[in-house]
Amino acid sequence: MSRNIYKDLLDRQTKVTKITGYTVVGVFSLTYLILKFQYEFNHPLLSIIGVFVLLNLLNLLVSALHRKIYITYQLLIILTYLFMLSISFLTGGLTSPVIFILAVIPVAAYSTSKKQGILWSFICVLTSLIFLWAHGYDIIPVSIVSDSHLLTFSFVSLFFYVSLVIIMSFLINKSSFAAHRKSDRESKELQEKTARLENLTTLLNYSNDLMCIIDQKSLVIDDLNPVYKLHLGYELSEVRKSDFLKYIKEDESTKSIEDRLKSLKDDVVFEFSCIMLGKDGVGKQFNWMAIAKNGKIHASARTESK
Repeated sequence: MSRNIYKDLLDRQTKVTKITGYTVVGVFSLTYLILKFQYEFNHPLLSIIGVFVLLNLLNLLVSALHRKIYITYQLLIILTYLFMLSISFLTGGLTSPVIFILAVIPVAAYSTSKKQGILWSFICVLTSLIFLWAHGYDIIPVSIVSDSHLLTFSFVSLFFYVSLVIIMSFLINKSSFAAHRKSDRESKELQEKTARLENLTTLLNYSNDLMCIIDQKSLVIDDLNPVYKLHLGYELSEVRKSDFLKYIKEDESTKSIEDRLKSLKDDVVFEFSCIMLGKDGVGKQFNWMAIAKNGKIHASARTESK
């Protein structure tokens, strides 16, 4: 069951990664087209956006080949970090609204593992400190966003940040809840199957019929119910892994029974009678019913009515 849960979580992580990745690609592709053709924007930032979009698209497409979604997700985080770092640097550093989008990266990283979340939290905090240091030495260039467009730029940045957080939170929580619901459902089904198995075991153990499972090729008894001791006097450990024919009183039909059991086809019922020898050497007549299934013979027998 744990393997199924892992696979389900992996499938859902793949879905989250693809939806998030293609959303980012779509948003910045649209941004690129608007800046280039609507506003005829001519700045290195446009090239950065184009490279970011192409690398992310390539990352998502290649994931279908290597099928290691963890790598795809990590590359998505790294590319987003570098991209946001570049935009923040060109639009005012710590005064740029884009800097707040970096806060999404640790959230995304925590969805993979605690270790990744801590690592990216440290990287983002360190980045903020480096920007603060750079401001002190006037390393940060003048923002490429003019004062007249600053409000629009801030609104778009905030809108993108909030939208990305909502999408990721929704997808991650939905995936986690769905996986846990499936786990609970499978756990309940397992409990029900266990209860039914216990009921069947009790029924078999307290049945008055001899019951056993025999390896069809060797006719060695794999398992049996406790009634063997009641009728024949043997301990279960004595009978288990021993030859079934050993307990049959040999007569002219013994060879025929052996051949028929070994050649019995799946789901075909074979009925026979024989004298079973008890531990005290006394024989008892039993009527057997045997059926073969997947290399095993499931057999039950009861004594003849007096």
